[in-house]
This record gives sequence, C-alpha cells and structure tokens, in this order.
Amino acid sequence: MQAIAAPVGSADPVLIDIADASSPQHGEVLCGTMQLGVCGTDREVLSSKQPFVPEGANYLILGHECLGRIEQVGDGVNDLQFGDLVVPVVRRAHTKSDRRVDLLPFGHYTERGIVFEHGFSSNYWLDRPEHLFKVNKEIESVAVFAEPLSIAEKAINEALAIQRGRLGESIWHDTPPRVLVSGMGPLGFAAVLACRCRRWPITMYGRDDKDSFRAQLAVSLGARYLSEKQSDLDPRDVEADGFDLILECTGSDEVMLRTANALASCGVMVWVGASRVPRPQSHNVSLMMRNGIIRNHVHLGTVNSAPRDFRQAIDHLEDVYRDQPTLLESLITDRVAPEESLWHYSHRKPQGIKTVLMYE
Repeated sequence: MQAIAAPVGSADPVLIDIADASSPQHGEVLCGTMQLGVCGTDREVLSSKQPFVPEGANYLILGHECLGRIEQVGDGVNDLQFGDLVVPVVRRAHTKSDRRVDLLPFGHYTERGIVFEHGFSSNYWLDRPEHLFKVNKEIESVAVFAEPLSIAEKAINEALAIQRGRLGESIWHDTPPRVLVSGMGPLGFAAVLACRCRRWPITMYGRDDKDSFRAQLAVSLGARYLSEKQSDLDPRDVEADGFDLILECTGSDEVMLRTANALASCGVMVWVGASRVPRPQSHNVSLMMRNGIIRNHVHLGTVNSAPRDFRQAIDHLEDVYRDQPTLLESLITDRVAPEESLWHYSHRKPQGIKTVLMYE
C-alpha cells in the first residue's frame, strides 16, 4: 500500500510504497483510513526538511487528523468492533509521569505523523483502543475536524482553569468572556466553533475583506468579523471595548503583539500556533510587558489536547451538526483523493480552510 511521507532533507511530500499492515495482535485493532485532514503542522514538518523520523527511518509518514474505521479486532479488545468509526489521538506517552500526556516535555512522547512515529496517511494502520475515540456515524462527514477542534477546546479549558484559580469558580459563567480569535485557518474556525458552543460572544480578526467567503462563514457561525484593514485593535477604553480572552491562531508574532493591545485587565491570551522553525525578528515588546503588568495579563502557550478536550470536540461537533450540518461541512473546502493531494501539502488556496483526503 501507499502512504504520504516527508523525506529527510526535502520540503516536498512524496507517495511511497510501504508494507501492508499486519493482523492485529492481542490488545490491538486494525483501522482503515476513511478521511485524512491536511493541516499547517504537516506543511511546517515539510518546510523544516528535518522531520522527527522514527528510529532507523529516513522519512516520516504524515497524517494526524484522521477518521478511521475498525476493520479487525485482536484478542482482548472488548469496547470496539468491526465497523466502528474512530478518531485517533495524536500524542502517546512512552514514559510514566503524573502529568497529563498533553503536558509532557518533549522527548517523553511520540506524536503520530509529527514526532517520532508514523502517521495515518496509509490505507490501514494498527493501534490500541486507548488511543481511539468512537464517533457516531451521523457526523462522519465532519468527524475528521475533531482533532483540530480539540486543540481549541484545550486552549479554552486551560484559560478557564487559570481564571477560576485566580478569580473564582463563577468567572465567565454568568457573564461570558468577550473573545477575540485571530486567524482564519482551521484552528481559527475551530476556536470560533468551541466558543459558539459555549454561547460566548466572538470576534474573528483576519486579513480578508468582510465580503469574502471566510469572513461570511465566520459570521454565519455566530462571530463578528473584524478586518485588520478596519481596525488596529488599540481601543481607547480597553475595559469597555477590549477582550477578556484572545485565542491567537496565526502563529505570527506581529499579530500577537497587535492583538495584545486589546486585552482587558485580568485577560488571558492563549498562543495556539507558532512557527516550527522560529525566524529572528526585531520587535519592541515593552508595551505588551507594561500592559501585562498593569492589567494582570496571562500569556499561555498550549499544544496538543487532553482526553477531556477530545470528548468535548466530538460532543460539540455533534451539537453543531445537528442544527446546521451544511454550515459545518463548509469548513472542509476541498476533498481530494490521496494521489491528488500532494499539491495541498505545499500550498493553500486563498479562501481554503480545510483540505481532506478521501480514501473511500
């Protein structure tokens, strides 16, 4: 069978032939890939030309946003059966720790399709039930979005934990936070969805004109859209017109510094994206530091997601799909066959959001 790989020393994805998957052993299941998402992390892995490959390999099989189907069940597996639809988690611990797996330091885990373990871009792959979440067939067309949505769920849950620890358990409950989401890629829209499901007021901040497809989709999902052409995000009265939570999904240090000006007192900014290979730039961060001190800001970096976040992501997909299935499906702007997908690993369409590979 074939898989999509990131070779060491090259920024170009390749289709490679690999051995067929073997039958599942005790405690294992054989999964068939149904849909696979292409994401910015895949492109970052490729552009680095230095993927974190498994020991002894000179390539990394890509693919970490996946919807699979159980094809065979090994002995000792009781909770899954043939035909079940599943979404696999990406990160797996290989050392014992009291920390959640998503909070482990680098070197204590693998991430399928990203760090030291091959991903899901082949037709079949082996896994263990503890790494798989069952999903209902009714959301089959959008279930591949569970992984990026779980990243946004974690960002919100971590911000909530911090705020409740310092401001009390009722914070953001009776009075919801004013949320700014920066960025119009998959993570930006995932953040809008996660906030929508909590009935929080959302503003999406991006580069598009207000009549673009993505801007209009953000509005249809319940967000107010604000173009950087219309605002420099420097409110005169930050307490009245600013934001309590900023979900920074662009990975741009310039956007991060710009949006930080709009963070109200005791606000939280969560960095959800960043460049895999940071490039040194010169910025004056003194204003952000001064505001952070005077206004008691928290700046939080987050990556991956906990089981709690995956469960919420699947539940929220079901909730939104039940009400507006066509709107949710609009987030997937391209569906392509695996053999036609290589262009999408190196390019983005101007108004594209999520590209999904269809294996059936």
